[in-house]
Amino acid sequence: MKWKTLQHNGILFPPAFETQGIKLKIKGENVPLSLDQEEMVYQWAKKKDTPYAQDKVFQKNFTLDFAKTLDSKFKKISYEDIDFSDAYKLVDKEKDLKEMMTKEEKKDLAAKRKELREQLKEKYGKAIMDGGEVEVGNYMAEPPGIFIGRGEHPLRGRWKPRVTAKDVTLNLGKEAKAPEGNWGKIVHDKDSMWLASWLDYLTQKRKYVWLADTAGLKQDRDKE
Repeated sequence: MKWKTLQHNGILFPPAFETQGIKLKIKGENVPLSLDQEEMVYQWAKKKDTPYAQDKVFQKNFTLDFAKTLDSKFKKISYEDIDFSDAYKLVDKEKDLKEMMTKEEKKDLAAKRKELREQLKEKYGKAIMDGGEVEVGNYMAEPPGIFIGRGEHPLRGRWKPRVTAKDVTLNLGKEAKAPEGNWGKIVHDKDSMWLASWLDYLTQKRKYVWLADTAGLKQDRDKE
């Protein structure tokens, strides 16, 4: 079975990272950070109290990826050369502030997050297929972060870069208006039930956004 028309709003990307003013030293030298570098340091700091941060392979893989973003004189640094103390203080402060929140503040924050989720679901969580509204499965691109993997995965600690519109291929009907954005590619594959796909930088596997299992045509195809 094929669909005839398909319209959707693309996929949702995680919010852009906002600078936290993190300071970093390498071999005792102050190193100014770009926004992308600061995000990497911040994500590492958030892992500081987990077993991952003590894993030598995890440390080595993260350091290798981080070093690639630095000036050439820092290309051969080791994990021990990096002073994360400022980032650690920031993460501890955030944790303390969260714990100090009252029940009312937590309830208010949860309500605001729920409202935002519902607004985003209204925009990205549905598609129009053959004139009917159908639900979309997981419509958000994975956020950038440190790869965990399962068990002793050889890639653990590697950096997962941010997915952008130019990385994404959209599957739309020929008559459909393309969502706003600098998309990598737009195809019209009526035999496929995916709406968007991109190549995972680390694993080199394709990731997909699919119609939800409740979509009529998808259910019909699954029965065949």
